[in-house]
Amino acid sequence: MKSLVLVLLSTTIFLLSSAFVNFSGEKGEVLLTCNVNACNKVDSLYLFEFNGVNFKKAMAAPTSDWQTYQFKMKATSPRFYYIGLDGNNMKPIILGTEEKVTLNGTCAQFQIAQLPDSDLNTKYEEVKMLINQHKNELSQQLRQLQAANAQQNIEVANAAVRAMADLDQKRLGELESLKKTNPYLAKILALNTYLSYQNNGTGDMSEIEYFGQKYFQLVDWKDADYNHMPWVYESVKGYAQTLASVGLPDSNQKNFIDQLLNQIPANSRTYMLALGGVISGLESKKSPLIGNYAQRYVDKYKKTEPEAAAQLQQLLQMSASFITGAEAPDFTMNNLENQPVKLSDFRGKVLLIDFWASWCGPCRRENPHVVGLYNQYHEKGFDILGVSLDRTREPWVAAIEKDGLAWHHVSDLQGWSNSAARLYGVSSIPQTVLLDREGKIIARNLRGEALDAKLKEIFGE
Repeated sequence: MKSLVLVLLSTTIFLLSSAFVNFSGEKGEVLLTCNVNACNKVDSLYLFEFNGVNFKKAMAAPTSDWQTYQFKMKATSPRFYYIGLDGNNMKPIILGTEEKVTLNGTCAQFQIAQLPDSDLNTKYEEVKMLINQHKNELSQQLRQLQAANAQQNIEVANAAVRAMADLDQKRLGELESLKKTNPYLAKILALNTYLSYQNNGTGDMSEIEYFGQKYFQLVDWKDADYNHMPWVYESVKGYAQTLASVGLPDSNQKNFIDQLLNQIPANSRTYMLALGGVISGLESKKSPLIGNYAQRYVDKYKKTEPEAAAQLQQLLQMSASFITGAEAPDFTMNNLENQPVKLSDFRGKVLLIDFWASWCGPCRRENPHVVGLYNQYHEKGFDILGVSLDRTREPWVAAIEKDGLAWHHVSDLQGWSNSAARLYGVSSIPQTVLLDREGKIIARNLRGEALDAKLKEIFGE
């Protein structure tokens, strides 16, 4: 199992990728005035909401001069919005309690727009800086502890643990102080206040058990403000990523995640954001647990969030390619003769799907070894389907001939946008998927001696 210290050192805090909007609430009105340049006759700006999977337009602000856009909405408790042109160019903003807010920026870079007269958003930026400061301090102390343990330097290790204890107390003090001055922002800080195991764990609890059970110990999941807080998504995403990175059995990961979700009211929007965070975190690690939570989202929100549900249906199909024993997702693609070849046509053979390209050096260096295995086991029922991520036919054909690749080959000549590669979540090559005679997945990414051993096991030689 990987060290939790190493994983925590490499974990990145994601500074906002979602938002939720709700216009019901207290009496009064909020006016957001956007002064933006270089909009190239953009007719409208948009406020977006986030459902844990994708962004949705919640409100539009038209313009008459392509420079000034105004949003008017009912006052509410503080909540996050995203303002911009689309899901790739937006600015997070907290609205609801301040009567007038001004945004100054450009259409080309909404991310760096300024909110000069919003005290709430100014303080929010300070809280983000504080969160990053805490993360950097903890990372430094963890590195010192790791190095001291490797060198068996007890004195330095103890000093690092004491420094973490001081940081724990500092973080708790800052959290309590913020609760008094700005309770809303304190809830964001609570989501990002993880107290060190070395000073808060107990003898009957391992470090990973402490992480799994205590990571969100300062969060009140029943608090309605979390319904509209993107940090729920971000924090849960990081939590799921870490669980999927330390070598825990899938069943243990699932137990921790389910324990967390069970603490959140199932009919709340907080649950939707947290579930989206779980899915995103597991997807980033190609976890076989993705399907369980993606299906839960689809079943729960397909009527209210149909676009998100449709997107997750595609993810469900792709995630099957990471589950040992699952049926490999079928696909059809043209071969060298421009004739369609279907994956399921190879049922009855042990099949290696080999994602490669003529320009891929590691792929080409691996080819002689694969040729040897093909020659050794082909008569016994072993076959290969090469899926090329080339963009042009000529180098693809030349590489096949030069390397003597006598097996089946397909490509849609779309490079990294190859439909089969996308279906199987391929983000690097060479990459392989080994199927049994019934078209079920035996293993992924077997190469070299590992592929030798597996084929020897299958064919008894």
